[in-house]
Amino acid sequence: MEERILEFLKTLVAMKSVSCSDEEVKPAEWFADFFKGLPYFEKHPEDTGLYEIPGDPYGRKVPYALLRGKTTDTVLLSGHFDVVSTEEYGKAEPWAYEVGTKLEEMLKDMPLDETAKADLESGEWIWGRGVADMKGGLAIHTALFEEYAKKALEGTLEGSIMFMPVPDEESYSAGMRNGITVLKQFKEKYGLTYKLLIDPEPTADKGELQIMSLGTVGKIMPAVIVQGKKGHMGHCYEGFSALGILAEIYLKTNGSLEFSEIYGDEASVPPTWGNMRDMKKGYDVSIPHRAYGYFTALNFGMTPEEILNKLKKISTEAFEHQVEKLNGEYQKYKTMNKAEIMDKIYYEPCVMSFTELCQEVKAKDEAAFDKFYKETYDRIIAKVNTGESNYPSATIDMMEAVLDYADIQYPLVLLGFAPPYYPPTHSNMVKGKEGFGTKAYEFVKDLSEREYGQKIGFENFFMGISDLSYGCITSPFDYVKYSANTPLWGEDYNMDFEAIEDVAIPGVIYGPIGRNYHQYIERVNKESLLKVVPNVTKALIEYMWTL
Repeated sequence: MEERILEFLKTLVAMKSVSCSDEEVKPAEWFADFFKGLPYFEKHPEDTGLYEIPGDPYGRKVPYALLRGKTTDTVLLSGHFDVVSTEEYGKAEPWAYEVGTKLEEMLKDMPLDETAKADLESGEWIWGRGVADMKGGLAIHTALFEEYAKKALEGTLEGSIMFMPVPDEESYSAGMRNGITVLKQFKEKYGLTYKLLIDPEPTADKGELQIMSLGTVGKIMPAVIVQGKKGHMGHCYEGFSALGILAEIYLKTNGSLEFSEIYGDEASVPPTWGNMRDMKKGYDVSIPHRAYGYFTALNFGMTPEEILNKLKKISTEAFEHQVEKLNGEYQKYKTMNKAEIMDKIYYEPCVMSFTELCQEVKAKDEAAFDKFYKETYDRIIAKVNTGESNYPSATIDMMEAVLDYADIQYPLVLLGFAPPYYPPTHSNMVKGKEGFGTKAYEFVKDLSEREYGQKIGFENFFMGISDLSYGCITSPFDYVKYSANTPLWGEDYNMDFEAIEDVAIPGVIYGPIGRNYHQYIERVNKESLLKVVPNVTKALIEYMWTL
């Protein structure tokens, strides 16, 4: 099997497959051809194919194949074949996609930290873009699937195996979000019971421990637009800066432990803002009328509605404090400048969700608003699909367009959500399959240590964000409310929450030991890739069939 894993790795790495590009089509087609070429699928062609992602601007597809065994108890193998770009390789970039000695020779003359230098000298690691994240894991799964296909052909396969490699994990997870449709179709067609999803993301080694993840952190991206009151900077008290409120919302949320959750001895990382600025188109001496920003909130179980309610409260407090502060300064200023005649500065705090704004506008003329909304959505999404924009920026554009349409003149804070959204999941919390994650971990831990001397530790939540999010819903929430507060929700960005809930696959992250993903020193450990993880994964698959 070792030779086949290495062969598959070289083949997969050689396909550039940079995320959000038409280069992702090639590995999908390669997998489809590989599946078709297996003798089992010559007899069962209906159980393999390519699922075209609806409306995808790059024409990306999800390859899939099902090996039906003696039972319908099914283990899902998945993982992404897209990678990040390679500019950071510098002079070594021509060999970034080539597994072999040339890249290693080039790296000897490049800056390396002590660990990377020692690993390079040891000869125990394979280098190149995607060898760890995560074509190494896919190579393992491909080799295992090939072996199991022989058993399925012979009729000796005890359980069933689904293999569904996917594109686009590095950007918006379009592959897994849409692949869930395939999983549901096969469940309904054959009565499959999905026992476990094994996602072979590269796993970290902390000291002597290899870490296995029993779940994955959730990610949600609140988007904020603040509207103030325009005024000349020479008469600053006659205006109300949107930046002041936005800055205070930032200070109350960025790094705030109010959004952090605890699970066991793990805590979710508090929010981090990715962007914030005024919305002026050029320079002038006007007080910023509008400002916007968005941030990432990672969570273990907090629902979108709970996050929105927290943000509403914080935004209201920020609004009130800015009014109070501005008026306080103005009252002092009046004693200094006797020409001032205003009694006081006051603005009624107004914070609304995107849904509430749309409802308010719809109440005036629903048909006209629906027509405007569709035309605006199509125009803004078209820019995303051509690469002129991205989901967070397009979300702000959509929110601003609706705000303009509403023609609201008073100060307010408008809140919504920007894609992508990743629900938090934990393999121990799937209804009817409680504790499957721990059972998988204990099995892997025992076998790995006993047979290969590789100690295994675990984390409840993988903090790097992963496609496990789309295998099951372990923190139920109001799907309608979430989608209604996501301006880009529609044909271009969506997910079938009901299908995810129906499929309900407990998932774990267990792949070969890797280091420095997304860097020019990305590498995967040979023994872990070629020996330990393949054999342990094989045993884990067969163990899950017994549960």
